[in-house]
Amino acid sequence: MAIPHVHPMFLLILSLFCLPTLLAIPFQDCGWGDYPMKVTGVEVFEEQNKASLNITGSTNKVITGGFVLLGVNIGNKKIIDDIYELSELITCPVSPGPIVLPLHKLFPYSTEEKMRVSISVNDPDHEEIMCLYFYYDTSSTGVVFA
Repeated sequence: MAIPHVHPMFLLILSLFCLPTLLAIPFQDCGWGDYPMKVTGVEVFEEQNKASLNITGSTNKVITGGFVLLGVNIGNKKIIDDIYELSELITCPVSPGPIVLPLHKLFPYSTEEKMRVSISVNDPDHEEIMCLYFYYDTSSTGVVFA
């Protein structure tokens, strides 16, 4: 049986769809509960020499507001420990369904050392509705999928 020749353009297009998988590094759920906001991916990109993030996922509850806690460590040294009002990042309330949480210009984009980035989202009653962490360095920029 003859093997058909595969068109080179088809292989190029196929490789573009597989590229995010090749760049993928794991992020971890903090594991402290069954969160109503499920994260499916984290995109890290450069914005004016700073790292920015888009966290994509979905929520199964209405989110009326709250706050985002961002922590960035290099080794045992905490370099960022910030709190953001959720309503300043996205339009609230958020109905159940898909969600994108943008965080812009957070920390230096290029780094010599690996950073541990932790992000949690709490509702107005201080109940944690999402928590994740991942390790970041310049060589791992791209899309981070679960």
